[in-house]
Amino acid sequence: MPVNGTVPAVGVDQVETVLARFGAVPAVKVKVAERGQTVAEDLARVAEVRRLLPGAGIRVDANGGWDVPTAVAALEALAGAGLEYAEQPVPDIAGLRAVREELARRGIPVLIAADESVRKETDPLRVAREDAADLIVVKVAPLGGVRRALSIVAAAGLPAVVSSALDTSVGIRAGVALAASLPELPYACGLGTLSLMDGDVTDEPLLPDGGALAVRGVPVSEELLERYAADPDVARWWLDRLARVYAQLPVPDTGH
Repeated sequence: MPVNGTVPAVGVDQVETVLARFGAVPAVKVKVAERGQTVAEDLARVAEVRRLLPGAGIRVDANGGWDVPTAVAALEALAGAGLEYAEQPVPDIAGLRAVREELARRGIPVLIAADESVRKETDPLRVAREDAADLIVVKVAPLGGVRRALSIVAAAGLPAVVSSALDTSVGIRAGVALAASLPELPYACGLGTLSLMDGDVTDEPLLPDGGALAVRGVPVSEELLERYAADPDVARWWLDRLARVYAQLPVPDTGH
């Protein structure tokens, strides 16, 4: 499965070092709209990625950090870099639709991708119904598993990008399974984030090779699980949360 590299909201002088961690990748996601930074800094970061990787696809991710006017102005300026798409430029669905419509009105060729407006919404299909995005970003864990994510992609009827959070190889493996199950994969996946981590729970980490991830199993190491185990108080908080969530699930009808 092809994967992109990820450049956080770092200074221009750090971009090359970050990219080196990913090796040869077909695309790069560049974080923009970081609080306390300017659009000029975003433009410089994207320009540096384009200089270093002239043939790579570039997509930007604002994590909902702009308002509509700022998003439109920023994406108009960034369009010259030949963006594949802009991910979640504004925080809500109405804003996404407004940005998309204004870009189209001005003839600015930047596609809009919805991420938080899919995985954090009560209805993950609303963004598609309201014609607020050109594609959706899907993540296995927050959408309820591989099968549920597949059903959402099918119902949305939009191209999908499979992505992840900062997961171990176990979580990345689930994302790879989702990507491999899609009928089409027009964009490189955001599943190369293990390159940003200092540790893992396997001796065979699922790292990109030549810009792609293999579809394979992940043998978990008991020794590494113990080494990276959460503090007991933190673990207890998560277990209590899981118990509360589980209690809300409907009881399956077993026929007995």
